[in-house]
Amino acid sequence: MARNIDDDADEPPVSAVLASLDDEKCRAVLTALREPKSATELQAECELASSTVYRKLERLRESALVKEYTEVRRDGPNATLYERDFTDISISIDDDEAFRVAIERPDEEPDAPEDRMATFWSEMKKES
Repeated sequence: MARNIDDDADEPPVSAVLASLDDEKCRAVLTALREPKSATELQAECELASSTVYRKLERLRESALVKEYTEVRRDGPNATLYERDFTDISISIDDDEAFRVAIERPDEEPDAPEDRMATFWSEMKKES
C-alpha cells in the first residue's frame, strides 16, 4: 500500500510539480526511472547532455518526484543513484479555493543494515 503524505509540510508547491510534469525532458527522465539509475545511465537512455540530465534531476528533486541516494559498493567507488519517488499525484482545490498537491509515495520497506549505511552517507553528503 502506498503512503499518502499530502499533509506533509515538506511537500513542494503545486507550481513546482506542474512545471516538472510539463517539461518533456523531465518526463523522459521519470519514465526512464523504472528502477534506480545513475545520471550516466539516464544520459544514455534519454539521449540528453550530461548538464541537462543534472538540471532535470535537480528540478525533479525540488519537486519531490525523485530521490537521490548513494549506493555503497565494496568493489569500487560508491555510486549516486536516482529513483522515482511517487506512485500517484493528485491536484485538487481545497475549501479555501487553493490548489493542493497530494503525492502518494511507494511504501518504504524496513531498511537492511546496508540501506541504513547508504542513507547515512547520503545525509552526510547533503550536510557537507
